[in-house]
Amino acid sequence: MKVVTITEVNKRAELVETPMPEIDANSVLIKTHYSGVSIGTEMWVATGKRLEGRTIPFPAAGYQLTGEIVKKGDQVSGFEVGERVVAFASPSHAQFVKANKDYVHKLANPKAAKACALFVMPSVGAHALTHADVNTGNTVLVVGQGLIGQCTAQLARLRGAYVITSELSPERLAISQKYCSDWVIDASKGPVSEQLLQRFPGGVDVVLESTGFQGLLEDAMKCVRAGGLNKGGKFVFEGWYPDTVSYTFSIPHGKQLQCFYPAFIGERPNREGALRLIMSGKLEMDPLISHLVPWQESAALYTRLFTGDRNHFNGIVFDWTA
Repeated sequence: MKVVTITEVNKRAELVETPMPEIDANSVLIKTHYSGVSIGTEMWVATGKRLEGRTIPFPAAGYQLTGEIVKKGDQVSGFEVGERVVAFASPSHAQFVKANKDYVHKLANPKAAKACALFVMPSVGAHALTHADVNTGNTVLVVGQGLIGQCTAQLARLRGAYVITSELSPERLAISQKYCSDWVIDASKGPVSEQLLQRFPGGVDVVLESTGFQGLLEDAMKCVRAGGLNKGGKFVFEGWYPDTVSYTFSIPHGKQLQCFYPAFIGERPNREGALRLIMSGKLEMDPLISHLVPWQESAALYTRLFTGDRNHFNGIVFDWTA
């Protein structure tokens, strides 16, 4: 079978012939229909910043897909061969993928197969929002409008919050304005905190920092409202930070902020909730997909992610059905 494989770190990906994965008692084998690219997380690996023991060549670190079960282990119940599913599994940019049964979900609406191939991003967003107990009446700032930030913003609006987003990219600012937020702040025009505090002098209830860039933390913290014991605004470290994180302690300390560190994609109810919103169309994922690429061209596009082109991509889905 073919697998998108990193053959030169931070430079090249190729389609490589690889043996079929062998399942165990608690896993299923999925014939991939669509696999979604997480530009942020996958690039940490592909550029060599988060190799975690990998040696060249290694499969691209994709981890989300939709497809059809073609084989299942002896201990797998609730799923049948031939059933269409969504899964968290790696490597996912491959013609066939092995997935643990605990991270496989039924695809109730096959028409949403492309959008559901990116289900991890809204799952991350939903998990982060639940940590901060975002709800109706809250004012929320989502820093960064990559795909996770876009999904987080949409989900916060669905919870009844007034949502502000900030971003540098003109393309992502336009997407966020149309689909994700009530007010968009163009970060290229100056510090986000200065722009936000002009309209909200006391700060906002919740800030979610989705980029994983340490340099944005202090300015983002300045946007949160101050408060007393258990009354301070909330700051969510939604992004993944590859190195030691530092910031001026007096900023969150003086505001008595409540800080949250959500990790991973949440438990099964969280993931299934995100999938229901995608499949119902309430969470608008299709407009966030900028590139739907046949698998034969997947490695060529992946190689472009090592260039400045990456900044002009949004949601990327590989089509393995042809």
